[in-house]
Amino acid sequence: MQETDINLLVGGPQGGGIDSAANMISMAFSLAGYNIYGIREYHSNIKGRHSYIHFRIMHKRPRSLKYPVDIMVALDPDTLFEHMFDVSSNAKIIYDTSFDKFELKNARMITSDTMESIRNELKSRNLTMDVHGILDYFRSVGAIPIAMPFDKLINDYVPEGPATRYYNTLGAGTTLAILGLDIEHANEGIKYAFRKKPSVIDSNLRVIKAAYDYVDRSEIKPEQLKFYPVIPRMLLTGNDAVAIGKLMGGLRFQTYYPITPASDESTLLENHEDIKFLGNETKNLKKGGLVIVQCEDELSAVNMANGGALTGARSATATSGPGFSLMAEGISFAGMTEIPLVVTLYQRGGPSTGLPTRNGQSDLLFALNTGHGEFPKMVISSGDMEECVYDAIKSLNYAQKYQMPVIHMIDKTLANTMDLVPEIDVKKVRIEKYKENNNHENYKRYNLNTDDGVSPYGVFGKDVFWMTGDEHNELGHVTEDTSVRDKMMEKRMRKLITADKEIPMEDRAVLYGDKNADITYITWGSQKSLLLDAIDELKKDGISANLLYLRMFAPFPSEYVGEVLKKSNLIIDVESNMTAQAAKIIRMNTGIEVKNSILKYNGRHMTIDEVIKSTKRIMGRELEMVVLENGS
Repeated sequence: MQETDINLLVGGPQGGGIDSAANMISMAFSLAGYNIYGIREYHSNIKGRHSYIHFRIMHKRPRSLKYPVDIMVALDPDTLFEHMFDVSSNAKIIYDTSFDKFELKNARMITSDTMESIRNELKSRNLTMDVHGILDYFRSVGAIPIAMPFDKLINDYVPEGPATRYYNTLGAGTTLAILGLDIEHANEGIKYAFRKKPSVIDSNLRVIKAAYDYVDRSEIKPEQLKFYPVIPRMLLTGNDAVAIGKLMGGLRFQTYYPITPASDESTLLENHEDIKFLGNETKNLKKGGLVIVQCEDELSAVNMANGGALTGARSATATSGPGFSLMAEGISFAGMTEIPLVVTLYQRGGPSTGLPTRNGQSDLLFALNTGHGEFPKMVISSGDMEECVYDAIKSLNYAQKYQMPVIHMIDKTLANTMDLVPEIDVKKVRIEKYKENNNHENYKRYNLNTDDGVSPYGVFGKDVFWMTGDEHNELGHVTEDTSVRDKMMEKRMRKLITADKEIPMEDRAVLYGDKNADITYITWGSQKSLLLDAIDELKKDGISANLLYLRMFAPFPSEYVGEVLKKSNLIIDVESNMTAQAAKIIRMNTGIEVKNSILKYNGRHMTIDEVIKSTKRIMGRELEMVVLENGS
């Protein structure tokens, strides 16, 4: 039997239960032994505008998404228009019969720019500007619209209503029924999605039955799915994974000011007792204490985290975009005073407010150069769920071990990706302590007599030391002496040299695939998994490719990266920014210019189909740079 590979899109209004529908579908398929990979896309308004989840469902673990989709669930008329180009031939499109009277001009939640492009496409095909026109378009490309009387079906099974409350459940249930999943798995998906609202479980189970009964008596032929044994896994987003990693890494104090997409991590930490997999560790966590503080702004957040770190507590803050800009001075202070600060930077589309809820990887150069003056900082990036967990732990370790700010970068795509993750291996977790001070009587906080640049860390209540943002001597007293200034600058920067020698290469850069491949991809962040899938797909066409995956940008693994790229044939940089920032960093550190690139900066996630198509265009020497434009 051919490997099941289902590409699914569920769309509707912001606040219309898209997350609940996604949770139902994810849990139902996971209980049937399948793996889920999905990304949440949503507008920056609170309620109303278009929101959707793009899924891929396979038995083997999927690592990327692709268009066109095989099934689309439209919980509002806007979804039909917004995703007119995203469906395959033979795709099944589920929608409510009440949408039939809907005209495009009444789609108040579609932005004027998007509406204009939809109008132009329908006009070019001589189609009407309404749902009838868009359905004719779908039929012309071979898709199969499936009209369902949402209100009647729901009212027949849940007369207490209102019916609109259950549109998401009906859409999810119909999807599961059409895809051949049995109703028992669907019911378990409901119980999981509404586990915190037990009072609504019964009514939603009745809606699931309505969906299955409808499909059973219709002419729709459900797929024939094979079921597999269930293995223990966790359904995580990148936000979840970072929060879990921080808990496992001994986090004791975190600050934040609400900002998308960073806030979800801190709010999860505020409710850390609900993370069941920690087991007995939760009791120890309660004893040790974890404090989360929502601050009045990001200036307060970063400096409060600095203060927490000074006490010896593992401390962090999490932010995004404009919030990170405000933290620059506090990060610079941490660099001068050698505070072990962790900043988790969730990237989104900029500049300014930019695209608050959309993807971006344009903060890399800023992270490397944030804060005025020269001081050591570590910049690392994660590319999948497991890395989010372990890198969060390592960030806390690095900060304390080397006494410097550590910036841990997660892009929005990864933050909002849903993935089924095997159990985390706690044996991999190592907590590294700071260099302790044993000379409490003659303590020098910034002792220069150290080969690695790391001075013993003082303990509040035992050691007396001075701290200032000005240049200082070994005791912390302000000085502008030229000799001391030189020695202090060199001492601080020596820590990066030490880290460069000590941190293993697999934590900094990794080459995946054949060393003598036709193509060498370069990437960082969420494109990692997608490119690993692309390498497998290209192999089917007789094209060999490998991936140089960058995990650490400061200190940069210059020698290793240079060795790999000097042996490479065709090099293609893949990033979600406009200026190929990682390629610039490579050139700055190795002198190697990467001329070919696949870039995306419209705020939407990359998909495997557009990357493979672009790769072949570059191979054919049509273009050196391809800009990806897919996304709704």
